[in-house]
Amino acid sequence: MKYFIYKILTKSIRKLREFFFLSYNKFLFSLAGVRYGKRLRITNHLYIDIEQDSKISIGNNFIFTSGEAFNALSRNIKGCIHVKTNAQIIIGDNVGISSSCLWAESSIQIGNNVKIGGDCLIMDTDAHSLNYIYRRKYKDDIININSSPIIIEDDVLIGTRCIILKGVTIGKRSIIGSGSIVTKNIPPNCIAAGNPAKVIKQI
Repeated sequence: MKYFIYKILTKSIRKLREFFFLSYNKFLFSLAGVRYGKRLRITNHLYIDIEQDSKISIGNNFIFTSGEAFNALSRNIKGCIHVKTNAQIIIGDNVGISSSCLWAESSIQIGNNVKIGGDCLIMDTDAHSLNYIYRRKYKDDIININSSPIIIEDDVLIGTRCIILKGVTIGKRSIIGSGSIVTKNIPPNCIAAGNPAKVIKQI
């Protein structure tokens, strides 16, 4: 009996939180000028940092689970969307993301029917200058950061805890194995894995 009450109570609280954040995140997106399609679902608190003159466009049937073990592999890791001034994130239809971080200094484009596993990092910038002299001063560091667009094409599957770095294109229908670090382009119709990720099998 106690277990039954426990299950009912925890499910009810979780549903209430989910309902609140579905509306709350839509409200934040609307305030920030984010364009999104039908059936947007963000299931929990999401760290959102959208700077001026940036662009975010999201297609239909977008799902972003964030923490609360909605995806058990993510545990309570919360997701993040960070878009710098004059940068963009473009996301197609039927995209699912679990507790991942999208950091756009320039551009991140995600196609249709893409699945991105728990706790991934997709980052089109080095975040700091690679020159140690510039890193000594904040302003010099910021203006000497390298960035380059990321493109993830249709039907790509990215496993949990992958890191996708700047300037990378992942071709259609390819699969990136869990824990991989993608530093170079991955062609369509293959499985790639490792650090750095390399093609290990054609599909």
